[in-house]
Amino acid sequence: MNPIERIQSDRAQARRLDDPNADLCFLALADSAGHASVRTLVLREISEKCITLFINKTSPKWHIIDQGGDAELLIWYPSAQHQYRIRGTLTEIAANTIATNWQRRPVGSKYLDHVYEELGAQSSFIESREDLTNKLTDLRSSIASDELSVPPSATGVSLNYSSIDMLDLNKEDRIHDRQLFTRTGNSWQSNVMIP
Repeated sequence: MNPIERIQSDRAQARRLDDPNADLCFLALADSAGHASVRTLVLREISEKCITLFINKTSPKWHIIDQGGDAELLIWYPSAQHQYRIRGTLTEIAANTIATNWQRRPVGSKYLDHVYEELGAQSSFIESREDLTNKLTDLRSSIASDELSVPPSATGVSLNYSSIDMLDLNKEDRIHDRQLFTRTGNSWQSNVMIP
C-alpha cells in the first residue's frame, strides 16, 4: 500500500463529507531545548514527495524550523476515523513557488501577512483586538486587494517524508489497525504495529 495515496483518498472523501479537518493538519515542533509546541495549520498540498505548508517568518514556529528543530505532522480525519503521524525533514520552499501560491491565498490572509510586517510579528502582543482590526481596515483602504504583493516574511515549508504512522480506528471489533510506513528511496516498507 502507498500511504500517500491513502492520505490523498481520505482527504478527498473528507472534503466530500464536509469534514472540518479536510484541509487542516497539526504541526508539533520541539525546539533545541526540547520544549514542545503544537498548532493547527492549513494543509496545502499532499504530493508523492512532500506535504506543503505556508507560514510566516515572523512566527515563533519559523524560528524553531529555521534552527532545525524536530517536527511531526498529524492529519486526523474524523469522518474516516483515520490518523496519520508524519515525520520527515522540513525545508523552506523556493521564493518563486511562494510568490505563485501566495496569490491564491484568501484575501484576508494576504492582508494579515502585511499586518505582520507593519503591526507586529505573529504571536506578539497588542493592546486589543481593535488594534488588529483597525490595522486591517487601514491596509484595505490604502492597498487594493489586487495590488497586494508578497511580503518578505511570507514563506512555506515542505515536509519530506521519512515515515508515516497510520492508525485506522474504524474497526468494528475496536482492535485498531496500525502500520508504520518507512520510506526508502522512492518506495515504502510497511510494518504492522500493535495499536
